[in-house]
Amino acid sequence: MWAVIVQTSQSVLGLYLVGLLGFFLARSGYLGFEARQIFPKLVTQVALPPYLFVSVVNSFNRDQLEHLIYGSIIPILSILTIFFLGVLYTKLRNAKKSRRGIISVGAATSNTIFIGLPVNLALFGPDALPYVLLYFFANSSFFWTIGNYSLSLDGERPPEKFRGLLALKAILSPPLLGFLIGICCIVLAYHPPKVFMDSCSMVGSLTTPLALLFIGITLASCKLEALKPDLDLIMVLTGRFILSPLCVLLLARLLFPQLPSLMIKVFIIQSSLPSATNLALMSGYHSSDTSFASVVVSFSTILSLVTIPIFMFIFSIVDI
Repeated sequence: MWAVIVQTSQSVLGLYLVGLLGFFLARSGYLGFEARQIFPKLVTQVALPPYLFVSVVNSFNRDQLEHLIYGSIIPILSILTIFFLGVLYTKLRNAKKSRRGIISVGAATSNTIFIGLPVNLALFGPDALPYVLLYFFANSSFFWTIGNYSLSLDGERPPEKFRGLLALKAILSPPLLGFLIGICCIVLAYHPPKVFMDSCSMVGSLTTPLALLFIGITLASCKLEALKPDLDLIMVLTGRFILSPLCVLLLARLLFPQLPSLMIKVFIIQSSLPSATNLALMSGYHSSDTSFASVVVSFSTILSLVTIPIFMFIFSIVDI
């Protein structure tokens, strides 16, 4: 038990240390304003698309595709539920325009791969991998469609009307294209040449460190008062660590009581992880409240050092 707690805590701490490196590099002057401009584009348009492409091609086959879609129903429903609760909150509170999408998307989506994969493998072993990727499929599909469009509405530029070719442009972001191309390769039973896959893997491996460095760079430019919790941040954290896992559990029990216990446990862990790192990246890309997005990702990542062991303890005493 304690060995698993230590291993999962180390996974989160490792991510935090990379972000801390970005913080100190920015504070020392090695990475300045230009880095804040180029990092979001470099990750979202260069590194992340091949990362998603390789993840999909290497993780699934044609026989698993139907199971992939069916098994994603609960994650998709829970993500949509928390997202609309976040939207309702921003309406009732009349939240700042620059952070409305950050609040709703931050509460609904989680860090399903960078933290979710090592945590679930440490908790449940290799049998958890298919369910980890099922939640990843739902989380990524939402983030790069509805989520990305919602974040674009926070930006300084006037929002484009969501119709016709403009709607298609808003949905088909480079990361989602990488994901969909991977799905097409599975459907067509085509596996790209090894040299191409190796190149994609090499470029895709830049995603995590660049994303974490960007968070550290952004936090270095924040004023001290910006790092203090406010009602908006509390709403996001409540959505992440309480409402999301509770929603998954209720949906599983009400709609699909026959689902295996391991699937439900993995979905609960995936739904209770820190906000997606891409939240800060895309807020920078859309020129919205990047400081708040970075605080959301950082606070939720730090808090997960406490929440993950709590869920592990719950699973050890309660039959899910």
